[in-house]
Amino acid sequence: MNREELLALMKQKDDIESELRELSDELKSQDNVGMAGELVDKEGYPRNDIDLVRVRQIRQRVICLQNDHKALMKQIEAGLIQVHENSANNSSNTTDVTVTTSSQTARSNKEPFLRVDIVSNESPAQAAGLHVGDYVCRIGTIRKDNFRTMQDVASLVSNSENRSITLLIERGSAKEQQTVTLIPKKWSGNGLLGCKLTPLS
Repeated sequence: MNREELLALMKQKDDIESELRELSDELKSQDNVGMAGELVDKEGYPRNDIDLVRVRQIRQRVICLQNDHKALMKQIEAGLIQVHENSANNSSNTTDVTVTTSSQTARSNKEPFLRVDIVSNESPAQAAGLHVGDYVCRIGTIRKDNFRTMQDVASLVSNSENRSITLLIERGSAKEQQTVTLIPKKWSGNGLLGCKLTPLS
């Protein structure tokens, strides 16, 4: 395994960890049901205060991601050893590159790349609590480091109709960051969100 392959594995690890954080936030939005919360009430009936189907989907996805993460960590550990053995003289450089890449990814996960310019009344965006002037640091699995065009966002929204999307937003002069849950769906206006998102130049 060479350095580029190792960095690719590190990127996969960061993506999995980001999605796991997103799914964890979504479980919290489901009455904080988590991975082990009861899905039935005291009388044994399915709970009607949460989306049971979505909770089961999230739990299954989390289990799969955790297994993938465990396998990736083993590959990364083996890769680090191999890269070190193949290039003993440059081992410190390899470590520096790996650490730098990881920290850069962590920073880019929290940097805004979209601005909310319009929020229509009675829209899904307004129901989610979005405000004009908010900055979007993450929408679903899209972040600054993997955002390419608005078509990426449009595809995510279209594929998530009537399903929760977690957004990390930055608000106000204090640049306070918080998560909101947005459910794209048909409403009285155009589109599935009812807001205008503009890429930051």
